[in-house]
Amino acid sequence: MTTQKFAETAADFLPLSEVGQMSGLDYVRKMMAGEVPSTTFARGCNYWISKVDPGLVELTGMPHHDHTNAFGGVHGGWYGVLLDTCLTCAVITGLQPGQVQTTLELKMNMLRAIPLGTEVVAVGRLEHIGRSTGVARGEIRGAKDGKTYALGTATCLVMAAPG
Repeated sequence: MTTQKFAETAADFLPLSEVGQMSGLDYVRKMMAGEVPSTTFARGCNYWISKVDPGLVELTGMPHHDHTNAFGGVHGGWYGVLLDTCLTCAVITGLQPGQVQTTLELKMNMLRAIPLGTEVVAVGRLEHIGRSTGVARGEIRGAKDGKTYALGTATCLVMAAPG
């Protein structure tokens, strides 16, 4: 499963000035290894980082009842959370020390419903990293059957880390 640890309070996070001293690739790898905390939001949404390479991040997750809409299906926001996270983490892997990022735009297409209890893999691939923007594309697929559940792209603002 995962060795990730999750922040319990805001004080658990590294200050941005410290985050900015390491490469983005090192930061995401440290998150996956549990050396720096992931957001508690990830635990609540039941996903974790399962693979990190330069320009590539995979998350594994499984929706459960807490992630359903009023009709009992997986809420579109859950798809969005997974895509935003894997896509922006892919961009983060391209950041140099002294850089941070934030999402400017997230676009997704939900292609089919994810059945509750289905393990999925969300894959983000870095397409471009520049001085001011980063772009990634990716998808959510069934871990066992490979079905594509959603596609997405993200554009991120790349900026100097504070401090």
